[in-house]
Amino acid sequence: MALDDLQQINRWHILFDELCVRAGFHDAASLAARYCEVAGNGARKEHDTTLRNLNNWRSGRHIPRLRSLRILEQVLGVRDDPALLEHWTALYRQANETGEDSPADVTHSAKGGALASVAARWASSLPDLRTIAGAVVVFGLGIAMGNVWASGWRPWGGPADNAPVVRYNPEVFMTVGQSKVIHAERGDCGELPRDWPDVVADLPGPALGTFSDGGLARRNSIFCKGMTPARAIVFNAERVGVEEFRIQGDHLKVTIRPAE
Repeated sequence: MALDDLQQINRWHILFDELCVRAGFHDAASLAARYCEVAGNGARKEHDTTLRNLNNWRSGRHIPRLRSLRILEQVLGVRDDPALLEHWTALYRQANETGEDSPADVTHSAKGGALASVAARWASSLPDLRTIAGAVVVFGLGIAMGNVWASGWRPWGGPADNAPVVRYNPEVFMTVGQSKVIHAERGDCGELPRDWPDVVADLPGPALGTFSDGGLARRNSIFCKGMTPARAIVFNAERVGVEEFRIQGDHLKVTIRPAE
């Protein structure tokens, strides 16, 4: 596929899948082996995790984090073509910010149509409206529980269930010497986030302060369609000024004033 054709693709996971095929990785296993080689992860456990992640990325269920994205760029030779890299990065940001790579819209639509169809058939065959309503409710609960189970969240709880909620605020105001939670990085929807050393390795290098671990938290994610576990990110203000950066696709502007 020529570059002009690739630039017609408007979804990151579709572009990723096409580049995999173009690079000769027709199956996820061969791509996982090469990914682990570049990343320096040769253990079986890491290979299995990578294989699962690659299948999720190629199908559009999830998108990779920045460190994984850089490895994919190396494996697929994306950085060898500046125009392709620009298009690849733009689609990734779009998917990260809007959750467009989640197939939930299609799935929900299909399930909604199926629910309407089933309800219609029951209405024509059962005279008791209360029975019909009860059956529809049960059917709907079954769909909801299916979505919850697929997300990895479980009703019997977890260590982040009572964690504080971190809300996204694009503008943060601080004074020198102050520390404040400014963001939270989520894990896979419904699952615990990465450990702090992995999180901080992917954060930008701030000029006016430092980042530190804020512990387990929760955040409302458009991509996950609701609340999900996350790791709070604390910014420690050290110098006066204004700094802007992005964390997991979200733009942040931090203004630091002198301590009073």
